[in-house]
Amino acid sequence: MTFLNAILLFGLAAAAIPLIIHLLHRSRFRVVKWAAMQFLEIHQRTQRRRIRIEQLLLLLIRCLIPAVLALLMARPVLTGLRALLGAAKTSTVVLLDNSYSMDIGTKNRNTFTEARDAAGQLIRHLGRGSEVSVVLMGGVPAPLLDEPTFNTDRAARELAALQTGYGSANVPAALDLGLGILGKMHEVQRELILVSDFQKISWRERDDVERARLAGLLKKLPINPTVTFMHVGREDRNNVSVQSLDFSRMLLGVGQKFQVRANLKNHGDAAYGDLRVYFRVDGTERAAAQLALGPNEAGQVLFTHTFETAGSHVIEVNADAPDALKSDNSLLASVPVLEKLPVLIINGKPGREPLEGETDFLEIALRPFQNAKGNLTDLITTRVIEPHQMDASVFKDVRVAVLANVAQLQEHQLKALEAFVKAGGGLLIFPGSRVDTAWWNRAFAAEGRGLLPCPLAALEGGLEDNAAHSTVLMQHFEHPALQIFNDPRNGDLSTANIRLWYKLNTAAFQALEKQTGSISNAWKNSASNAVPFVLARLSTGDPFLVERGYGEGSVVLCGVPCSAEWSNLPMRPCYLPLLQQLVTYLAAKFDPPRNVEIGRPLVAVLPAALGGKQVELSDPAGRKVKLDVTAGGGRALAHFADTRRPGLYILALPDQTLLHFVVNAARAESDLAQLSSDEIAGVAKPFDATVVRSWDEYRQLEQRRRYGRDFWRPLLWTLLGLIFAELWLQQRIGRIKR
Repeated sequence: MTFLNAILLFGLAAAAIPLIIHLLHRSRFRVVKWAAMQFLEIHQRTQRRRIRIEQLLLLLIRCLIPAVLALLMARPVLTGLRALLGAAKTSTVVLLDNSYSMDIGTKNRNTFTEARDAAGQLIRHLGRGSEVSVVLMGGVPAPLLDEPTFNTDRAARELAALQTGYGSANVPAALDLGLGILGKMHEVQRELILVSDFQKISWRERDDVERARLAGLLKKLPINPTVTFMHVGREDRNNVSVQSLDFSRMLLGVGQKFQVRANLKNHGDAAYGDLRVYFRVDGTERAAAQLALGPNEAGQVLFTHTFETAGSHVIEVNADAPDALKSDNSLLASVPVLEKLPVLIINGKPGREPLEGETDFLEIALRPFQNAKGNLTDLITTRVIEPHQMDASVFKDVRVAVLANVAQLQEHQLKALEAFVKAGGGLLIFPGSRVDTAWWNRAFAAEGRGLLPCPLAALEGGLEDNAAHSTVLMQHFEHPALQIFNDPRNGDLSTANIRLWYKLNTAAFQALEKQTGSISNAWKNSASNAVPFVLARLSTGDPFLVERGYGEGSVVLCGVPCSAEWSNLPMRPCYLPLLQQLVTYLAAKFDPPRNVEIGRPLVAVLPAALGGKQVELSDPAGRKVKLDVTAGGGRALAHFADTRRPGLYILALPDQTLLHFVVNAARAESDLAQLSSDEIAGVAKPFDATVVRSWDEYRQLEQRRRYGRDFWRPLLWTLLGLIFAELWLQQRIGRIKR
């Protein structure tokens, strides 16, 4: 027996109060002898015995009343009564591992099928009136039903329809969610059951502290639940997975050569000497390759493709490996292909002669095939205007704008440019000889609130031959726009001679870099915090390229003009790939990513005309969902957040256009190594959990356990009975005395 309010057991001391009162007020007799006394002795002995018994009974009842009241308020829970009182009602939370590693096995019978069936038997075995909740551990842990239910048949039916294939099992998050649900359930008897294959990757040592914290929370619950860990499945480490896909271009156009590098890994001890790898585009096989993978070895396969039509396409790389886990043998990716990439150039210094204008070299770099009159076509199309022509209308259908040596903007022009970037557009800024530095720092930078990533400081260097010149500092570039230059074959930025440049004041970035501890971390934080990040530096240490997020878009500022006035950069071979990379990087950020991890929302950028309407999304299971389209910032957006299941999501627009999104599960679970029996016992120990291997073992364990039963109702009836008995006995004794 246990008590929910054990401190109230001190109330049992009140049982002594009637006894004390009785001892203090018991009747005292004075002996008076008289003649007829001898005739009453027999009757007197009989009456005395009866009265003493009744008084002792009354005293006992009066002592029991406060004692039973104290027990009632302490809420006793009896154990060991299942055989006598029948199946006790329970509140049960089942944590079910539905991660993709549970797919191991045959098509008709895999580890998840075993786990799902065991969980179903657990639920059906619960006593009538029991309460149950099932928490799915794969990807982003979530309950199977919105609320715990007393309808165990419904829970069992929903469970039977479940499929696996979700992301990695998040054990701490699932335990946290399960404990939260358990704490809100109603029955006295409570149980937490975790059903999993106990992969090592899901029970990492670095999570030991978090699991210990959760075990402590479990023990602090008002009613400690019984905890059971059920280990299902058998270890089979032979597995090949497609780990990731790398693309040669951030943005792809029709007719452009597109390379896909597939990274594969053999996680087991078996060797694959002739592993076939297939490349499919929109469901059609386009190429195949052969790869040899030794035990625990990684390898790569390269595929090349050219898309002939614009729109949304899906590619797939599939490894035909004879392993038991098929879920990670293929990897999908959505590839949007553009017909054209429109770029707006605001030229602050037009020229009369060829290559004399501020943006002449820039236009050649962005449209090399058109300027060379070659057979190939350019993805980028440019429109050049002068500053006085700029207004809100010029940004229609534009993904990237370039501001080149513009002295200053009118207030309405600046607001139009801010609205364009805030809505997701990209802005590339080149200063120059005509720049009004005071206006740029006051209105354009606006003390960190404006578009300019950082203020312009003094000019450095000089145009004279004897002045101090600089070069771009070559390093291992972290930024996606410059990673191409990590391979010297793509150009060397350091070959450019920078004669004159603006010093860029990046004090805010320096503070962030010091706080985060690395340039890489600073770049990752800069987009969300709108803090400038230095992409590249000059040999003097001054920033050469600086980026900062602004709203949904990004701004990149260069320390030199895009013309040859201050440097010979436009004449160097690296100039063309540099400008192409910067523009395509900014353009790629115009649309939210089409390939996301589990749990990340899907966001589609749609034509503004669709604002206020609905579009239809199909998930990997074929379920169709209507999405509302919201308009704002010159474009419309559709959001979908329920991305717990990996696979292909298809958005259908009213004009029958299809947009493809792919949700990918992290490939950590492709390593199928499981915890040993001793290791499972070790992770179970903080939870005082019992480990079983099957439903049969659990049933035997459950038969040895005894479920509790709240006993306050019988005590309440006992208390009421004692009160009525005390009243009746008191009245009886009173009548006899009279």
